Amino acid sequence: MPQQKQFPTGPIFIALIIHIFVIALLLISFQLPAKTFQAAYDPINIVQAQLVDGAAIAAEKKRIADEQAALERQRRQLALQKKRAEEEKRRQQLAAKKRLEQQRLAAIEKAQQEQKKAEQARLRAEQARKEAEQAKRLAQQQAELERKRAEENERKLAAALKQQEEAKKKAELAAEQKRLDAILAEEEAEIRAAEEAARRAARQRQLDTMLVQYIGAITNKIQSRWRQPSGMETGQVYCIVYVEQSVGGYIQKVSVQKCQGGDEQLRISVEEAVWKSDPLPTPPDDELFQRQLKITFEPK
Repeated sequence: MPQQKQFPTGPIFIALIIHIFVIALLLISFQLPAKTFQAAYDPINIVQAQLVDGAAIAAEKKRIADEQAALERQRRQLALQKKRAEEEKRRQQLAAKKRLEQQRLAAIEKAQQEQKKAEQARLRAEQARKEAEQAKRLAQQQAELERKRAEENERKLAAALKQQEEAKKKAELAAEQKRLDAILAEEEAEIRAAEEAARRAARQRQLDTMLVQYIGAITNKIQSRWRQPSGMETGQVYCIVYVEQSVGGYIQKVSVQKCQGGDEQLRISVEEAVWKSDPLPTPPDDELFQRQLKITFEPK
């Protein structure tokens, strides 16, 4: 069915018609002779008409400008709405495209997962088969190993029994030899002990003799340095003297502990005699040296 032509309507069309009408009036008014206007109208009416027409034109211009501004605002608003609609459409298209891409990726991932599961199942089956074969081989090897181990144990047992028999004989021989060696060692030890005892006894007798000589030498030296206090009689008189000496007989300390049959003068005289005996005679043997000496001094 053919479409009928529609005439434009609306504020823009009406404003356009009004502009055309006003412009036509202005043109007609400028083209008419002055006499015609003067004949038809008087000056006062002409001025008033001109004033009225100018105000109408200004008001019309203002209305048209307002309508144009309103139309511009409406155009901008429509353009903004169109832009927003297009952006919304693009957003929806992008969202739909994204959903499709996600669905495609999900399908790919699902296929990959299924393929992976299938591969894992195949690998598990292959691993189970290999493990079964390995277990079978290990069982055969274990059985062979047990057989060889049993044979080796029998051989070792026979060798051990033989070795035990030989060891028993050796042990018996060794025990007999050990018993004989012990008897011999005991006899030798008794001989060595007797010899050592005799040697120590001889040494002790020698040391005792030398000790008597050593103490006698010390006593003689003290006696040679002693001066009898006036009025003192000798007889049953003696003093116990403790002397501390160093190597070489150098006296470090003298202490007269007890004097029998004398007074303080005797004790002092004995102490002075000991100090005058420094250094004391050295022992004839180093074993006789004693840092602490106890001497019984009997004045003569």
